[in-house]
Amino acid sequence: MVCLGKKTPNTILYLSQVVLSAVVDLIYGRGLTDLIREMPLYFGIFNKYLGIKLFHQKPTMYGSVDVINVCNLHCSHCYWWLNRKNEDQDLSADEWREIIRKRFKKQKIFVVTLVGGEPTMRPDIIQVFCEEMPRRVCVVSNGTYPLKRFDNLYFYWISLDGTEKIHDQIRGKDSYSKTRQNIMDYISSQDNIRNGKPAWKDIWITMTINSLNHGTIEDLVQEWKGVVNKIGFQFHTPFVKGDPLWMPFGQERNIVVDKLIDLKEKYPNFVINGKKQLSLMKGNWGGIGTTPVQCPSWAILSLDHMGREKKPCCIGSADSKALKPICEDCGLGCYSVLVAQGITG
Repeated sequence: MVCLGKKTPNTILYLSQVVLSAVVDLIYGRGLTDLIREMPLYFGIFNKYLGIKLFHQKPTMYGSVDVINVCNLHCSHCYWWLNRKNEDQDLSADEWREIIRKRFKKQKIFVVTLVGGEPTMRPDIIQVFCEEMPRRVCVVSNGTYPLKRFDNLYFYWISLDGTEKIHDQIRGKDSYSKTRQNIMDYISSQDNIRNGKPAWKDIWITMTINSLNHGTIEDLVQEWKGVVNKIGFQFHTPFVKGDPLWMPFGQERNIVVDKLIDLKEKYPNFVINGKKQLSLMKGNWGGIGTTPVQCPSWAILSLDHMGREKKPCCIGSADSKALKPICEDCGLGCYSVLVAQGITG
């Protein structure tokens, strides 16, 4: 455990409030039995937060894994295609099990997010993660394949980048209708209770806002509120200056952020982002050029499809010569939420 030394009671109280606030944000959707079973993990998180705040330590807290080097879509805004190499080989499920035990469990990673490529094309790997890290696995999917039920899955992040017309413009013809149908099939099937909870609680929507789709935010919220559990927002992060999909900092972007804050106030239990996190999106919170500064990129262990560590962050690459995200223009939700909680680089 971290030694607190001679810190004042007020300091300890403040840190406790920060950690408890953060933990509340981290455990949406978890039942009482989950919390009891995972109590040692929460003590671990508390310990890491204290180490960060008191001793400027940089512990790994979360995980991100590209489980496959293949995707069935070619979305216009996707970072993954920018650096993808034609490597036919992926790790086996047993190889990932070994990595989970040697890296994720050893470092007491709380939640891991499975991405790709399209991770639902490797249900065997998802199953292994769910077995090894029960109720601590999120799957980010385009939703165009049927959504399989995994007993120990935390939830699905389903990407919907605007209403149907704009989404299809970004992700391909008929992609929205396929995703919508697969979501509805998942939550309305006869077997619609998982671990004592209705299946709709397993579905969270994620929207990456860009110059094409920002006008559809409110309509998307209205379409899915009351149908799925939550919705989260982030902004498109460019890899090159002049990316036409990036929304430059300024008046138009500020209006969009203010709209998101209004939606958070109106639907506090549906919009997952906090107001402070959303406010960060009005300017540079990440770094200088392609170098993370304020961004705590160290907090997420990010591995590619071969188990290699990605730099500088989860949308980077294991190849040092690959294109890098522009940190000073970053709009990622997974790091900005940490900055909003006072965890900086």
